Amino acid sequence: IVLWEEPINDPPYGLYIAGCDPYDQDKSGTDSLGSFFVYKRMIHNGTTYNLPVAEYTARPNRADDFYENCRKLCIYYNAKCLYENQLKGLKAYFEMKNSLHYLAQQPGIIRDIVKDSKVQRGYGIHMNRGSGGASGIKDQCEIYLRQWLYEERNDVNGEKILNLHTVKSIPLLKELISYDREGNFDRVIAMMLCILQSKEMHKIHLEQAMPQTWLDSDPFFQKKLFKKNTTNKINY
Repeated sequence: IVLWEEPINDPPYGLYIAGCDPYDQDKSGTDSLGSFFVYKRMIHNGTTYNLPVAEYTARPNRADDFYENCRKLCIYYNAKCLYENQLKGLKAYFEMKNSLHYLAQQPGIIRDIVKDSKVQRGYGIHMNRGSGGASGIKDQCEIYLRQWLYEERNDVNGEKILNLHTVKSIPLLKELISYDREGNFDRVIAMMLCILQSKEMHKIHLEQAMPQTWLDSDPFFQKKLFKKNTTNKINY
């Protein structure tokens, strides 16, 4: 477990989020690892923001040991984790430990990515590819991650840098450099899930912040019945 930045005291919900590419089998004939990143969003100016602050990438002899370390990091940072849910072990373990509230539910943003999607998996997300020329979730996550990497920001000295300059995980940087569509890149997937969850929370925030003008704009509420019985003292 590598911590580049400790959590602030009593971190509020939504400041820290996590992404996880887990595994189920205790033994494997592949070089696949479990990877978990904690990502810090913005709280206010003058603090670090929008960057990975912790990583746990490993393959202990027991999968439950990996799940438990992920759970402890979620508790430590008060972070909800969006995970790749093709495998069921992580959810089962969190449920057994009464910690399901640390797992993120399926993001609503996938309906914007995969048109007419009817997939309902409860918790987590499946990183599928698109077919027939359509974009899949993994295709869009690659775009989101690339956009994040090249996005400009100011460092602590006010100098312009790119988000990729905030990544302190050398193995993650190496995976990003060698990334292709067919290989096994556990850290990259975990980081993609952080970015996707951040976008989902930003989308929810914008929707909640929208002014409540729908009563005025919806023609249904402009009918005579509503105007006649309104409590508003306006002459119609």
